[in-house]
Amino acid sequence: MSFQTGIRVVPPPGPEVSGPARLRAWLTHLASAPNAVWVRELKQAARLTRTPFILLAVTLLATLLIATIGALMIGFSFGGSIGVALFHTFFSLSFFVVTLAGTAVAANSIASEREGRTWEALLLTGLPSTAIARGKFWAAYTSVALYIVMMAPIGAVPFLFGGVTAIETLIAFALLFVLAGLSVSFGLAVSSKMESLRGAILVTLAVAVVASPNLFLALAFGGATAAHALWPLVPEGWPIWMPAAYTRAPFDLRYVSLLLVAPALVVGLIAWFLHEATVANLTSVTDDRSTGLRRWFVVTGALGAVSTAVATAGVPRDHLVPAMGGLSAFFVLLTFGAFVFAGEPIGPSRRVLRGWSEKRVGPVGRALGPGVMRAAWAQLVTGLGGAGLIAVVAAVALTLRREPRHVLVVLVFAFYGVCFHVFVVGFGAWLRARTGTAMTARLVLLVGLFLASVGPWILAALGGAIGRGTALRNTLIAAPSPFYVLSVTEEIINPRHDPTSIVVVCAVAACAWALLGAGLLGSAALRCRRIIRDHERALAEGDAFLRAEDEGRSAPAVAS
Repeated sequence: MSFQTGIRVVPPPGPEVSGPARLRAWLTHLASAPNAVWVRELKQAARLTRTPFILLAVTLLATLLIATIGALMIGFSFGGSIGVALFHTFFSLSFFVVTLAGTAVAANSIASEREGRTWEALLLTGLPSTAIARGKFWAAYTSVALYIVMMAPIGAVPFLFGGVTAIETLIAFALLFVLAGLSVSFGLAVSSKMESLRGAILVTLAVAVVASPNLFLALAFGGATAAHALWPLVPEGWPIWMPAAYTRAPFDLRYVSLLLVAPALVVGLIAWFLHEATVANLTSVTDDRSTGLRRWFVVTGALGAVSTAVATAGVPRDHLVPAMGGLSAFFVLLTFGAFVFAGEPIGPSRRVLRGWSEKRVGPVGRALGPGVMRAAWAQLVTGLGGAGLIAVVAAVALTLRREPRHVLVVLVFAFYGVCFHVFVVGFGAWLRARTGTAMTARLVLLVGLFLASVGPWILAALGGAIGRGTALRNTLIAAPSPFYVLSVTEEIINPRHDPTSIVVVCAVAACAWALLGAGLLGSAALRCRRIIRDHERALAEGDAFLRAEDEGRSAPAVAS
């Protein structure tokens, strides 16, 4: 019997239950035993007297804004145009309300527990970090959802003027709820890392204030332009274009891939990463904080590589654009992973090793566990496999179209990117093995990548090689930069130029990065092995000392 709901608790399904029966069993279990943290947060929120007044103030402000805009437009616009303008105004305003309120509410949840000295009491309940993170998420998401529900009647007003359909209004509200989930997840990820409530709110709001306008401009107006080019029925220049795309675009393969599969993958992978980051920040340093993030990285890399390969092969013409764009995004993901895994422990703790033995974790599960070298090998395998798949598919597609120069561009770019990725992984592992904190390793890695990427171009500019002649004049100076391959793409494609010199120089620079990365990776492996060996020796000596002390105490008791 649950003390919170008064309902008989149904246990979760065992491993023998599978398929739809397992899903029904989980839903029954969640209905009978909801998350304890979520229930506690809702009870605390119900005691607050200011919440209804805050919701009322937001609703009145939104109503006043919509009424003012509608009154100003009545004199010189028709009903349909008024409805469209009110629709985009309301949901554009709701975008900023949700992004700012969602991050602020979520940032208040975990940091307030630590500042209020109640975090230790929450840990003593025995709830795992995943349950705490899930409960905090649903509590903050419920609070933000109240704002959306309170503004729902105002959002239906544009529908009364015409110009938008009821389905478009419902889709816009559904997208608001999805955006609220991402905002709350981001706020929780930041809050779980901060010790101070003020610091968590300050950092979260600072990032949200800077990122929200830029994200809105990129997704709203940039996305509207791209959507209008793909589907002419989608109006150009209006920020809230996705509801119109869902209702007016023809249902075909492009509709399914760009409006259903791609948004679901992007939102799901971002939410998954933020959840795993929150769980890792809430987990003790002696527990496994790496497997979830490593699993996310491998799955995201695999999905990104497969999606790019499918898009490259499926485009009827100009295979070079999706191949180069997909490879660029894939290498950005690999670089992001290097910064994430720069905070890895040197190796798994005793608790993790014992947990592996008790659960009989296999080689794959252990490879995804804590450890600098485990993280390095996971990054290398993901990078080599994903980039190789994209390059092979793009090369085959371009070869069938008889475009050998484009094939050469893709292969050179993929080869250079993979070699530089080896350097990034080796440099990150070497820094983590020699620095005491993850922040130091990440800062030095950031500075190193900046110098490696921009430094050669600065030297080329100081030497006067840029701006005069062709790309061959600055090849020897700027070739060590990973951006050099993108700058000489036109030189390789142009049939008037011989690309042999550029390809050779790029190959030499790429091999130099790969050799340097392999050397750093070997040095990191030796240092990690020595640190782990010394740590195990110290633990063995401590165990022997405690064992001898226990035997010395028990000997007089036996003699007496």
